[in-house]
Amino acid sequence: MNRILMDILELIEDATIPNMGHSQSNYKGMRLSSAFQPIFSLSHCRVVGYEGLIRAFDEQQQALPVWRIFEQAKTESEIVELDRLSRALHMHNFMQQGQSAQWLFLNINPQVIVNGKHYGQFFQDLLEHYGVPPSMVVVEIIEGAIEDESQLSESVQFYKNLGCLVAIDDFGSGHSNFERIWRLSPDIVKLDRSMITQAASTAVARRVLPGVVSLIHEAGSLVLIEGVETEQEAIIAMDTDVDLVQGYYFGRPAPYLLQETRSESIAKLFQGYRQSTVPEIRHQKMQDAIAAFLKASEQLQAGVPLLNAVQALLAIPGVDRCYLLNQQGVQIGTSEVAPSRRSIMSVRYQPLADGSGANWIRRPYLRRALGNPGEVQMTRPYLSIATGELCLTISIAIKPMGVVQVLCCDLDWDVSV
Repeated sequence: MNRILMDILELIEDATIPNMGHSQSNYKGMRLSSAFQPIFSLSHCRVVGYEGLIRAFDEQQQALPVWRIFEQAKTESEIVELDRLSRALHMHNFMQQGQSAQWLFLNINPQVIVNGKHYGQFFQDLLEHYGVPPSMVVVEIIEGAIEDESQLSESVQFYKNLGCLVAIDDFGSGHSNFERIWRLSPDIVKLDRSMITQAASTAVARRVLPGVVSLIHEAGSLVLIEGVETEQEAIIAMDTDVDLVQGYYFGRPAPYLLQETRSESIAKLFQGYRQSTVPEIRHQKMQDAIAAFLKASEQLQAGVPLLNAVQALLAIPGVDRCYLLNQQGVQIGTSEVAPSRRSIMSVRYQPLADGSGANWIRRPYLRRALGNPGEVQMTRPYLSIATGELCLTISIAIKPMGVVQVLCCDLDWDVSV
C-alpha cells in the first residue's frame, strides 16, 4: 500500500459510532461521517445506487453544517486531502455494509480533478484496497466547474480507463451546454434540481424537459433527475422518460443503506401516473375531436371533398385546421381553417399560413401515420409554423380511390387540453 493511501486510512477510525454502526474520521476538530442517498431506477422500481455525502459532527455528536467542513480546507493540498478522505470514508462505510450489487456515486472536487495527479496516485489504490470493482463506482464531475475542455476530457477519460462510470453533475445549471455532453460521452447525466422545479412551476419548462432528456439519450447517456421532493415532481420525472431519480421524495440521505431495495412507492406512482396522464386522449374535448376526425376520414375515403368532410370537425372548440398530405409528404391544396380561428390568426405568421404545396415529410405525424395505416396518431405539443402557437396534431393514413393520403388535424394546445 502506498504511503498516501496509508495516511488517509489512518484518519479513519474503526471504532463503531453509538447507534450508527459505521466509521467516522477526525478532521480539524470535527468528526466526519458518511450519509448515503438512494438512487432509484424508475423502470425497475428499486435502488440501483447510492450517492456518498459527507456529514460533520462536533465532539458531542451534534450535527454541524456541511460548509464548516469545506471552509477548513484553504490550500490546494488541504482540498486534495479532504476530498480523498471523504471518498475513502464513503467507500469504507459502503463496503462495511456488504453491498456489491449497487453503484456507489462519489463526488470529486474540480480542483482535485485538475491538480490531484500532482499529489500522487490515489484512487486506483483505494479501489484495490477495498476490493471494489471499478464498474461499481460512478465518478461525479460537475460539468461547468472545469473550463479547460482538454483537462475535462482528459479527466473523464482517466476514470473511464480505470473502468469506472462517469456522471456529469448539475447539468442545466449555470452555463451547461450539450456540446460537452456529445464530446465527453458520459455514462450518466445528472440534471440539476433547478430543472425539475422549473418544470413543476412553468408549463413551458415542463414541455421542453422531455426534449432535453431525449437529446441526452440520443447522445448515448442515461439521465438522472436529482432533487425530486414532491409527488408532482416525481410524476413530471416519470413523464420525461428519465432513467434514474434521486431526492427526498424517494429517500433521504442516511448512514445505513436501505434493507428493502424495491420501492412500493414507485409502483404506486406508476398507478397514479397512468390515471393522471394518457393525458390528452382522456379529455372529453379530445375524445370528441377524435370521433369527428374518424368520421371525416371515413367520408374522405368515400370520395367526399375535404371541406365537406371536415366541417363538423372544424366546429369543435380547439380544432384549428385540417389538411391532406400525399405519400411523399406534400400538402394537397390549402388547409381548411376553423371559422372560429380565422379572426385570431397572428399576422406575424402570415407568410407561413398558406400550406399548399408544402412538404411535411419531416413531421413525425406523417411518418407514424404511414407506418400504421388506419390508426390515429397523436404528437406531443409543438410550435405550429402556421400560427406560431402551441398545437398538437392528430393524423391517419387513408386510401381514397386507391391512393394513399394522410389526413391531419391541428388542435390548439391551450384550448383542447
